[in-house]
Amino acid sequence: MIPTVVARSPELVQKVLKSFLSAGGYDSLVLPGLKVVNSKSGQVSAEFQVEKYHLNRLESVHGGLLATVVDVGGSLAIASKGLFATGVSTDINISYISGVKQGETIQVEARVDKLGKTLAFTTVELFSNGRLVALGRHNKFVAKAYDHSENILGK
Repeated sequence: MIPTVVARSPELVQKVLKSFLSAGGYDSLVLPGLKVVNSKSGQVSAEFQVEKYHLNRLESVHGGLLATVVDVGGSLAIASKGLFATGVSTDINISYISGVKQGETIQVEARVDKLGKTLAFTTVELFSNGRLVALGRHNKFVAKAYDHSENILGK
């Protein structure tokens, strides 16, 4: 049986994001301005402004950055279900739909489609100025994540 979520998940989402950004790894280098705007069980809204270092040689947001946002967004959606340890990626894909220029804001809408005993399936949509920029799916192995001491799960 999968434990149920406790209502304090917005605080946990902020804690997980802080953990990503304070670890000093890749996420902290490319997404230091990522802010969670709203979260509830299974859904997270976040945003960040596109900076010069987010751009490719054609002066549009780099596809690798958007893939990272799908990765982080899916992980935060899983955190909103009460898991501090959000598992490890098993599959990630992204469809690029529209470019984004420096100075624009990207809104991130991430949701958990299914959270099981072993796998989690998430969808992440990225928007800028009301238009869909990219659509991603992120699947994660979560079986070992349920054992983390900082999880906030009901009985």
